[in-house]
Parts: sequence; C-alpha cells; structure tokens
Amino acid sequence: MGDAPQPQRRLSWPSLRVAGDDEPAADPSGNWLPSAAPRDADPGGLPPPTFDWLYRDPRRWAPQHGPRGRDPSALPGPFLPPGPADAPHGAHASPAPALEPAPAASPAAGSRALPLVREIVETILLAVLVFLAVRASVQHYRVDGTSMYPTLEDGEFLLVNSLVYTRVDVEALARYVPGWDPGPPARRYLFHAPERGDIVVFHHPSGVHRDLVKRVIGLPGETVEIRGGVVYINGRRLIEPYLADGDVPLGDMAPVVVPPDSYFVMGDNRNHSQDSRVLGPIPIDDIVGKAFLTWWPRDKFGLAPNQAPRLAGAED
Repeated sequence: MGDAPQPQRRLSWPSLRVAGDDEPAADPSGNWLPSAAPRDADPGGLPPPTFDWLYRDPRRWAPQHGPRGRDPSALPGPFLPPGPADAPHGAHASPAPALEPAPAASPAAGSRALPLVREIVETILLAVLVFLAVRASVQHYRVDGTSMYPTLEDGEFLLVNSLVYTRVDVEALARYVPGWDPGPPARRYLFHAPERGDIVVFHHPSGVHRDLVKRVIGLPGETVEIRGGVVYINGRRLIEPYLADGDVPLGDMAPVVVPPDSYFVMGDNRNHSQDSRVLGPIPIDDIVGKAFLTWWPRDKFGLAPNQAPRLAGAED
C-alpha cells in the first residue's frame, strides 16, 4: 500500500498587510502560526479594513481544517481511513488490510470433458446409422461360376441394390389415412419392378443357402418359349446382344406362362446355366436386389451391364 503518511506539520501562513496596518496576521486558534498568541475572537461589529478578517472568521475555514489542523486523511497520497475522533493529533492510523482478489473459480474437469464425450457419442451413433442404412440398401456379392459369362466372370465382385425392388402395402397405410382409397394393387413398388434385362441376385428356390445371379427374361403374365435355343416372348423373338458371339444356345422349352409376382430368369451362358428352365419362375419375394456396380477386378470396374434385350418386330 506504500509508506505511511508523515505527521502533519504546521504551516507558516504569510500575513497580509496594508499600509499603516501594524497589527500582526490573525491566527485566533493557533492552527497555522506556532508563535501566534491566543486571542479572543473578534468582538464583532464592522470587519477590519484588512484581509486578515478572512482568516479570523472560523466560518470560512475548509471543513478539513479543524482546531487540530488538517486531518491526515485529507493529505495527498494513498487513502487511509480517518482515525477515531479521540485519537491524539499526529497519531498514525493503522493501514487498512490489503484486499486480494478471490481466485477465479476454475471450471470443473468434468464440465470440460462433457462436450468431448457428447461429440464422440454423436459420431459413433451417426456412424452406426450410416452403416445400417448402407447395409440395408447395398449388399456385396462375389460371382461363383461361369453361368453369366461373358457378362460376368468367375470371381467378379458386385454391389447389389436391395431397396430398388422394395414393395409397400398401401392398403395397410390407408387404414391410418382417413378418406384415402389407394385402389388396386394392394402392394406397390417403392421405386420400380424388375425389368427385362436386369441382372438380379435371388435366393435359391429349393431353400439351399446359396444365392444365384441371372438376367430377367420374362415378366409376369408373359409366355416364354424356347425353340432351337432362341427365346420367344409371347410369340416374338427376343434379340439378346449380350450373348457371346459364336456360342449358339441349344435346347427347346415348351411355352411357360410366368405367374403374377414372378419372373423368368436365365444366365447369359445358356449352355452352362441353371436357371428358370430348371428352377421355374422366381417369386419376387426371393429376389434380393439388382446388381448396379462391379468393382473387381479393376478392369471390370463400372456400372453393372444391365443391358435390356428387345423384342423383334415384323421387319426382324
């Protein structure tokens, strides 16, 4: 806080005199001039013709100038609270104790770690949701065999979209929507139904834990027939550009009507494929999804060759 103030020394106040005034400067209470002799207060009446009356009149003294002189608390310098009223003149007041700021409360370690823990939990939950969404919509398969050669080779890896053929029961939804009559059919595809030429993965109809990959040839309600290795749909020849050149399909098949919600599938390697000619039409509920990407080997990377055949016209 600094050094304590020194005791107040009395001031030697110069007297103000005018010509012909032999009276010494007034100090009625002896506060300013140590040699000033006490004298009675001015008996009143008219003020003296000098400026000394300004200093005689106690009413004109500053408030801090009491009978004992200037209070130490009024001195310039560090602030000291005034001492008790009965303290002797010149006594030093004890300095006030130093006030030290209270240390700032540091945040708890737990409050600092809480945002980090929350972000980690949110990141993990987001990663789990993304994984589940991808797992529900995309599945990974490896081609085993040559039934789809030359379109797909043995050992080729595929990504299959398992949501593209998803069906929704609109009648069940209509029960919760007042006034909505969806009409037939009761179940509708969320995106689209399997189309001719789609490469699809499906469960083996016999219940064997094995999935097969083939190409959609016949749609529900169509009549599929094979004569001399050539496929006919409703009596019209099917032109298939994806078949290997020089590999003539063999065999015949009597006309087969594809049931509703089922599909006639065949391999591109017709002479080495176990497909609907043996297994029969495949129900839509057994179809896993549609191949949309091949990613291995590297030279095969790209979109899956879902090349659609066309029906021959009168000019073909």
